[in-house]
Amino acid sequence: MSKKEERKRRREDKAVPSESVIASNTRFKGNISADDTVRIAGHFEGDIQCEQLVRIDIGGIVVGTINSALVIIEGELNGNIESAKKVEVRSEGRSIGNITTEELAIAEGSYIRGEINMSEKGKKPVSFVEKRDSGDQSSNSEEE
Repeated sequence: MSKKEERKRRREDKAVPSESVIASNTRFKGNISADDTVRIAGHFEGDIQCEQLVRIDIGGIVVGTINSALVIIEGELNGNIESAKKVEVRSEGRSIGNITTEELAIAEGSYIRGEINMSEKGKKPVSFVEKRDSGDQSSNSEEE
């Protein structure tokens, strides 16, 4: 795969295939520490420390702090994101809390309330309009 094609791949397409899941209709309180992907479709209260991707699905709610390389919000986050490389807030996503990241992509229709700190000078948040169903991982989309 060329570097140009690699840049266009969606963030979750780049994550490793193994993931820990808090399923919809599930409530969990505690802390998560993971090397691979963490997907929240239910209600989670606590802090998440993850080496790969943290994804909050539509209907998913996280109350706590996320410290992860990649964060995708389609559901709701009530808490801070600390030291992320890339954060993406999709059209159904809501983030209430501070975000510290190197790169930020904000979809039309999303909601953010809090302070945004971007560590690299010259980088600006990117706006985007979602062009495909978030559950479809088979086709490529143009990102940024």
